[in-house]
Amino acid sequence: MNEFSCNICGRNFKDKDALDMHSNAKHPELVKKPLNIPFKKIRNWSIFIISIVIVFLVIISLIPEKNVKELNVDLTGKSIGIPDGAIHWHPSLTIIINGERISIPNDIGQGTGRIVDAHLSEMRMSPTHTHESDGTIHLENNNPGSKPETLTLGYFFYVWDKQFNVSCIFEYCTDKGELKMFVNDIENDEFENYIMNDKDNILIEYKNY
Repeated sequence: MNEFSCNICGRNFKDKDALDMHSNAKHPELVKKPLNIPFKKIRNWSIFIISIVIVFLVIISLIPEKNVKELNVDLTGKSIGIPDGAIHWHPSLTIIINGERISIPNDIGQGTGRIVDAHLSEMRMSPTHTHESDGTIHLENNNPGSKPETLTLGYFFYVWDKQFNVSCIFEYCTDKGELKMFVNDIENDEFENYIMNDKDNILIEYKNY
């Protein structure tokens, strides 16, 4: 006859049912009980967690993107006067953030920032680039009519891998300040869509409220 022994006190029982009854009565603290969570409690916790996730996603969607990595210019319907032949233009760019002039690095488009393969010249540099850190932008293109967007101010920031549009310059956005652009001392509202010309003096200025 098989006997079943209690591992705690050593008593023997004739069957497993008797052993289980003994364990429940004499050693209840050591008996594993099934986890019993009310359905209502599970439902409430599930609703709470889902609500938190939804709120988090909404907050994330409202935060302005700090570093735009896509070229975003719109020349649709704009009358574009671009010469047929090669160009070598030198507009000048000044950026002032809260009264402080921001340095524009040398060699943008020549190993720093972004070089776009589709627009590389024979010199292996972007058609929009810098040589010095004085704010001079070099526009060098043998056929600018084929890619007119490369002459826009937005394309320069694209090559630089920085954000600039009607709402933001770098991480500074109009939800917390005022953004203005001037071309040759005249306010201009084209921002990233502005097509630069030779000897343009471009000023971008941002001030916190």
